[in-house]
Amino acid sequence: MSVGTPTGWESVTWAQLCDAASAVARRARGLPAGAGPVVLVVDNSIACVTVLLGLAIASREVLLVESANSYLADEQSAVLRAAPSCVVGPEGLATSVSTRLTYLSFGELTAGPSRAPAPGEGGSMIHQLTSGSTGEPRIVRHSVDNMVRGGHIYREVHGLTDADSVFVTVPLAHSFGLIGGLAAALVSGARLLTLNRFNLRVLVAGLHDGATVMLSTPLGYELIAAASSPARQENSLRLALSSGGPLSERVAATASHRLGVRIHQVYGSTETGLVACAYDRAEPWPDGSVGRFAPGVEWRMADDDATTQDGAGRLLVRTSTMFDGYLDSAAPDACSGFYDTGDLVRVDERGHVFVVARKNTFVNVGGRKVNPRRIERLIAEHREVAEIAVYGAGSEGDEQEIHAAVVLTGSTGVAELLRFCRSRLMPYEVPHRVHVVSELPRTALGKVSVPRLIQERA
Repeated sequence: MSVGTPTGWESVTWAQLCDAASAVARRARGLPAGAGPVVLVVDNSIACVTVLLGLAIASREVLLVESANSYLADEQSAVLRAAPSCVVGPEGLATSVSTRLTYLSFGELTAGPSRAPAPGEGGSMIHQLTSGSTGEPRIVRHSVDNMVRGGHIYREVHGLTDADSVFVTVPLAHSFGLIGGLAAALVSGARLLTLNRFNLRVLVAGLHDGATVMLSTPLGYELIAAASSPARQENSLRLALSSGGPLSERVAATASHRLGVRIHQVYGSTETGLVACAYDRAEPWPDGSVGRFAPGVEWRMADDDATTQDGAGRLLVRTSTMFDGYLDSAAPDACSGFYDTGDLVRVDERGHVFVVARKNTFVNVGGRKVNPRRIERLIAEHREVAEIAVYGAGSEGDEQEIHAAVVLTGSTGVAELLRFCRSRLMPYEVPHRVHVVSELPRTALGKVSVPRLIQERA
């Protein structure tokens, strides 16, 4: 495994990582006991991966969150409502964590005193946050077996071997990076490359360092397309995968030319794992297709909705990597064992999958999914915010911006409101534009009309 940082690359062999993870598993007995999971702040570092594997070996419940997050200081967030037993993360992060939580650095587990062997084998649960498409984010429960099985599916679909170098430019806290990157590399014996934080210069260096498989977001590919010279860049890539939002044809064409490989889209969810994907084949994929259903996926259309004129319907799936439920609910949201994706999908006669519309209401900021309902709740805590609506609107290129329409009382202005936001939110969560209005436009049912907000401020 190799991690790219602005100052260079740090590397470790799988054997060394395995030994270090086993030592963490022994030390894990000393972690505080509690009903809730251990929260692991994921920064894609070697120490972070070592601790994640060690906690899994020790059968500890682990909740993954990104290193750039505002959940750990938000007392109403799903993370803190889960009553964590403790938080483990990088050095220097303790000051941004709620004072009622015990914070341990990676170093305290990777280099602390050795203890007796950790109890039990297997049965560990990995918890992940959803994007919160219909409300506040929820915590999804997956078994470690699910993670391993998902890695095997990526290996099977894309023919991964120990000769590959899998370059993950997305957070390992997300399913795409965790399963398509870490788990897939582990089960195939491939070399794993990650970025401690997204840096275009380091990313380009990784491409020139022998990466054969790349996982990134549409924004990552757009930056590659914009920053590279018009000529094709020399590299060893044989496969490029994209997830985290729709990949526009413009970005796909330009980045594919620069990288020398076609970029394939990945379609799935935190709850189900991989649902469909494109892969290398001699026949070109139809425009707009996300490929075919992955191995082990059963699907059908919901029978309570009329299909559209072109045959699209609401997709229900059952996968071999289905989640074990939400932390606050034992059973998955399902219909006869099938998970309702809420997405409008069309499947042609040859099995090609086309995602017509996704249920998600989150705002896609540089590949990070920002939950507008959560941002509304936090900003509404300002004493002079009477009403607020947060929504996404298009910007230049194919990215989105966060907009906030607010009804204010008193003397508070936009500058003061933005200072308030910056004190509680991560930089990418702070609204790009704040619109002060006398009232929010509403539908006949009393709901805020986002289309009218967008139209009136276009």
